[in-house]
Amino acid sequence: MMFERYAKCPVCEKRTVLKVPPDVIKKASRFPYTVKVKHEDHYFYINLDSQAWITDILHPDMVE
Repeated sequence: MMFERYAKCPVCEKRTVLKVPPDVIKKASRFPYTVKVKHEDHYFYINLDSQAWITDILHPDMVE
């Protein structure tokens, strides 16, 4: 079962539903855990806590 999380894309400003697999945080060695999200023709990053809740939504310029 996927977790559904809502986020506003920092690149295009569209609200989107993210389907986060619950096992994505199993490989995390520390939190928040940063995940790259593909959205339309671009991408952005989200930070997840230990319960797979979004703690931050980041523009690629802030991460790279």
